[in-house]
Amino acid sequence: MTVWLCRAGLKGEYENKFIDQNNIFLIGSVSMDLTGKTEMEELMKAISRAYPTEPDGSVTTMSVQARAFATKAKKGDWVVVPSMDDEKLLNIGEITGDYNYDKTKSELKHSHTVDWKYGAWKRDQFDEEIIRSVDAFDTFMMFFKLRQEKRIKEIVLGGVPFAKTKPLVKKSVNKPEPEPIVESEPVFANNEVTELIAEVRETITQVRKSNFSEAADVKKMIAEIADVIDEIRSTITEVKKATLTEAAEIKKVISEVRDAIDEATDESVKVKKLIADFREAINEAADEAAHEAAEVKKVIIEVRNAIKATADEDAEVKKVIAEVRNAVKEAESHHCCCNGHDHDNGYADNNREIVYRFNEWYCESLRTRRRFRR
Repeated sequence: MTVWLCRAGLKGEYENKFIDQNNIFLIGSVSMDLTGKTEMEELMKAISRAYPTEPDGSVTTMSVQARAFATKAKKGDWVVVPSMDDEKLLNIGEITGDYNYDKTKSELKHSHTVDWKYGAWKRDQFDEEIIRSVDAFDTFMMFFKLRQEKRIKEIVLGGVPFAKTKPLVKKSVNKPEPEPIVESEPVFANNEVTELIAEVRETITQVRKSNFSEAADVKKMIAEIADVIDEIRSTITEVKKATLTEAAEIKKVISEVRDAIDEATDESVKVKKLIADFREAINEAADEAAHEAAEVKKVIIEVRNAIKATADEDAEVKKVIAEVRNAVKEAESHHCCCNGHDHDNGYADNNREIVYRFNEWYCESLRTRRRFRR
């Protein structure tokens, strides 16, 4: 979540409306509807057309604030509104509504609803760096992001507010406030530049508050301000040089990325060729496997036929065995009937010869079948 700083006017003149209406408003001369204008270039062109007499610096400042307020500030973000009371409190709340544009109003047309649930805090409850950021751009930046959001949340969530947020009770002031200085310089994100600008403003404030009686003191102060301004210009020049160097580095990286993309394209072509070769090899292997499968099926059929033929031979052998057994039984029966006559010996010898030859044939048949099965 982001922490935004939103001023209630150059002198806090809209602070009571902020608190009473539970809203924050974009203070400034931008009166056009900002809904959907997310691109900076588009927004600057629109504001430039709407306000053709404004200088480029003012158009840039208006565009930066308007874009941040309308498109970047979201529900759940925090907002800090500096108070103009004697205590110089900081009112802290949470944004609860999306950007709203009310064209019927004569002013304060841009708004977000806010819940001031975190109360009002004294400045000395925060780090010096946070206060410097709060006071930065105090004459021309009405809405911008605070960089120390993590530290701010740690202090608020872990501490106790000085008071509840409440409307400002304005008091009469005899001494008139000095007229604000309207800056037209563009906004710089560099921290060092921001600190130098804050130092210049502090020096100018000291000049206004002090009663210098001698012109020499004034000249000395002016010289100091001029030195600080020169330092600002020098810092800005260094920032620009650094930006140009970074741009050159970015171009170099883009060139390297393009070269890498070209190399990747070449590698992609090679990979596609390898894939095509691999598919071709797979097809060839599939054809060979199909051919081998046909050969295997053929051999299986031949083996099955051979087994079937062997089975037929087994049936024949069994038939012959049965006939031999019958012949043996007849021979034994005949032997019993002859009661030991001489021709019985001849008949028995003849039967033994038949059995012997059958055994030889049967053994040879078994050996042949075993060889075939192997």
